[in-house]
Amino acid sequence: MSSRKSLKDTIFKEFLKNPNLGPSEMAEHLDAKYNSVKAAFAKLAEERFLERLGRGNYEPSISGILLDLIERVEVLEKKR
Repeated sequence: MSSRKSLKDTIFKEFLKNPNLGPSEMAEHLDAKYNSVKAAFAKLAEERFLERLGRGNYEPSISGILLDLIERVEVLEKKR
């Protein structure tokens, strides 16, 4: 497994630190290509980590994040 974080993971963590950053601001903040950042935001919304409120406007999806954590814990428990 690579220790290098994906752009999507980096964006998600940065967004949680500063949820006021939309795709444009995040691209500037990370010095990344806008289209790549926009695609990552869309993927995070599709995976239910973010909720899209409107064009370029997102918020964390607490229920989606919690459900993902619960599933990860269950997988780890089954491996024991």
